[in-house]
Amino acid sequence: MMGSPPAVTTCSPRVRRVRAPNASPMTGSGTNTYLVGRSVLTVIDPGPDDARHVAAVLAAAGGSAVRWILVTHRHSDHAPAAAALARATGAAVLALAGSSVPHDRDLRDGDRVAGPDYTLTVLHTPGHASDHLCVLLEEERALFAGDLVAQGSTVVIAPPDGDMAAYLRSLHRVRALDLTRLYPGHGEPVDAPRALLDEYLAHRLMREQQILAALQDGPRRVEELVAAIYTDVPEVLHPVAARSVLAHLLKLRAEGRVAGEEDTGWRLLT
Repeated sequence: MMGSPPAVTTCSPRVRRVRAPNASPMTGSGTNTYLVGRSVLTVIDPGPDDARHVAAVLAAAGGSAVRWILVTHRHSDHAPAAAALARATGAAVLALAGSSVPHDRDLRDGDRVAGPDYTLTVLHTPGHASDHLCVLLEEERALFAGDLVAQGSTVVIAPPDGDMAAYLRSLHRVRALDLTRLYPGHGEPVDAPRALLDEYLAHRLMREQQILAALQDGPRRVEELVAAIYTDVPEVLHPVAARSVLAHLLKLRAEGRVAGEEDTGWRLLT
């Protein structure tokens, strides 16, 4: 029901999920907030600054102590509730060193956050955002993926903070892990992690090839490339698709395969 706190979903013996009431074309059914642990909790991705959602997370925590609030990246659907949740619980907010998210403790690649029944290892996985983190639950070999992937959709890479080359490296890095499950920031848990990551990598390669093929006919602006390539995507989402096309073009330019600027259009280099 509208206005009611979201139900808590038990995902595993150590993981529960509360979904934020922020469904939209960009967030799908809403942002997933995860509670890890039993007696001492880490909250991963506190979500938007919505009092209903903060109340739902506090209710889900019950009598357990929320000790840490870990933010996977700075975006407005993942991070802002950290402040309210920290005030309510006294928990420390954790984010990547240098992140614009106000936080109490810097995280770096390889850092660990441990509770009595879990160990979380931090992986810096830039691409969707420069401060993006994934978090590995060691005991279950499950990965809290933030916006590296989303069940049922692709992820937008929006320059200048989004970087397609970095994003592909992050996908390859995570694919090499021995994972049993992905917990994305949006959508349901994924029990075939490698298959989904392979789909993501194949999708990005397909888009890159489509861009190169479209430029065979001569120089084009980003908007023209989007209209030619994203024929199966509603036009209302074309401005969002344009950001990912630009990210591909910037990667291809760095590789010496295309030339151009956002304002003037793009062409193949022979």
